[in-house]
Amino acid sequence: MKKMNSAIIILVTFAACFISSSSARATLQVSEQDLKFEINENGTFSVSSSAPVSEDISIWFSYSEDTNVYPLPNTSIIQNGTTGHLEFTVRAFKAGHTTIMVHASPPIVNTKDAFVRVGVYKSYAWVVVSIIIGWIYFVCWSISFYPQVIENYRRKSVVGLNFDFLGLNLTGFIAYSVFNIGVRYIQEVKMEYHIAHPTGVIPVEDNDVGFSVHATFITAVTIAQCFIYDRGDQVIAKSTVAVLALVWSTAGVFLLLTALNVNKYTPWLTFLYFFSYVKLGVTLTKYIPQVVYNYKRKSTVGWSIGTVLLDFIGGLFSIGQMFIVSANFDDWYSLIGNFTKFGLGIASISFDVIFMVQHFCLYRHSPSSTDSMDSALIT
Repeated sequence: MKKMNSAIIILVTFAACFISSSSARATLQVSEQDLKFEINENGTFSVSSSAPVSEDISIWFSYSEDTNVYPLPNTSIIQNGTTGHLEFTVRAFKAGHTTIMVHASPPIVNTKDAFVRVGVYKSYAWVVVSIIIGWIYFVCWSISFYPQVIENYRRKSVVGLNFDFLGLNLTGFIAYSVFNIGVRYIQEVKMEYHIAHPTGVIPVEDNDVGFSVHATFITAVTIAQCFIYDRGDQVIAKSTVAVLALVWSTAGVFLLLTALNVNKYTPWLTFLYFFSYVKLGVTLTKYIPQVVYNYKRKSTVGWSIGTVLLDFIGGLFSIGQMFIVSANFDDWYSLIGNFTKFGLGIASISFDVIFMVQHFCLYRHSPSSTDSMDSALIT
């Protein structure tokens, strides 16, 4: 019995030492995880250990498949008892993107976050142009909601504004806000994203959150106007109510399953991706009821052309920015890789063109008196 107790004590002590040494394991870190510079310039970064290493460590590198940078030194040494702080200069032979992964041998340090994403562009001037264009389409899309609100207030009527469009639009922006806020600010979700995409960048910025929250608010204001001003005989279609009920009931079930941890693999991230798909589906379909409504009324009175024009300009600049970035980094795969954003931009612009044709060509002479008499056509 005493021998058995002694053996247990030895095993427990060994396990405790092992856990302690594992938890105290040093981490290999880089000074810059995102490095961007012009083709005729160089970029620098340093590699160091979070704590002095217990033996000499060899540092070496690997690269993503289509690398555009010259190889770094084969091996460098972090000497025993030091943290290293080794500096490296990155030179590129063409524009493009690559990821440099840092490895250590023997593997006594954690290298999970030891990588550098390198972006090499042709001209800094085009980087500036891209930033300016980004702010232009952000402003255009942000203020595109107001012409419709002003139009409703001016006419004291929402006849001409399709209620199905509003219902879908509100659902889309709520879903977009949930996704953006979750991925941007919730630490657990951010950790899950980095587990799923170890060298990836969080795909949501603060301005994305601001835009989606603002869009949700102003869409809610527009819906509130429908309860205040004349709306004729307009109601939201039963089919739209059924679709929205299906979306939110599915979200509720998904939330319950996620909270119960039924899905072990990045559960909250998967839950938030559901909302991103909702936003995608809504954006592809939300304009259809308004197009049909205008067609049945043979009029665009009550549907603000200012909103359409601002949305069109924002869409053009958004797609234009994607082409500029792809050309500047000589990375046309990024255009295909972000096909969702590109496709949504094309879809929005296409609907905007249809609205402009309806407003300026097909129904340009439609009298405003048709507002109330034609409102009963949409139920």
